[in-house]
Amino acid sequence: MKEKLNKKEGKPMNIEYKIIRPGGNDTALVIGLNGDPQQRKIINDAIMAQNPNVEQVGFVNLDIENVELMMAGGEFCGNATRSTAWLALNGQPGELEIKVSGVCELLKAGVKENGDSWAQMPIYQSPDRITIDDDGNAIVEMDGITQVIMNNPFEVVDEEEVKTFAYQKLSKMGLLDSVPAAGVMLVSAENGVTKIDPVVWVRDIQTLFYESACGSGTTAVGLVRALMDQSSISQKVLQPSGMAIEVVVEFDSEQFSYAAISGPVEQLATERQEI
Repeated sequence: MKEKLNKKEGKPMNIEYKIIRPGGNDTALVIGLNGDPQQRKIINDAIMAQNPNVEQVGFVNLDIENVELMMAGGEFCGNATRSTAWLALNGQPGELEIKVSGVCELLKAGVKENGDSWAQMPIYQSPDRITIDDDGNAIVEMDGITQVIMNNPFEVVDEEEVKTFAYQKLSKMGLLDSVPAAGVMLVSAENGVTKIDPVVWVRDIQTLFYESACGSGTTAVGLVRALMDQSSISQKVLQPSGMAIEVVVEFDSEQFSYAAISGPVEQLATERQEI
């Protein structure tokens, strides 16, 4: 890792990052933006090598007047978005707007009075962006990521088996290269509560993760439910971490007007690393 950066920059790079846990989905947020995709990938790989629990890496500007999040692969990430809001607000109640990679418009995000962090999700207004088949499986297009929602075919979840299944599914659907990020959300019920087993592929950094929690996948599940119910919904979705993320979707039977996710966030560590 160092040799690649040394060759390009002439000297090692010292970075600082925060490891945040939004709903169990451990996320490293590097302080300071980085516009070089190749360099972001090198930093992404180095952080993940040192912190096996980290599932995704973003780069942030925490200036409260100009908050910005750039994911390592240029994709959109809901959990990283609400983690960035939580950091910018120092975990205190409030609301702000964030510029997020993979999305054109600014997104609202913030911290609730109870400490939960929330983020607006980049959804399309038209329900035509959702395709549902006769078995209830769906393809949900979102700004920055496409999610495949389907019933979980596995009685016992094995991480590698699920990842292989999801990769093959995305490959057959042509979603490995056509969009910045794509996921397969395997939906089941646990004690009457909707549960997802999420696998997410990020094209530009070539990562495939069985995630401990997935905000955009949770949103996609909520969009499908709202469309099938023909009404607005509020739903808690259980994540593999054992924690729940709540999704709210506003739908008037003709178009979606708003969606947001919320849930607990905590900071695990502040790290410095030479790459």
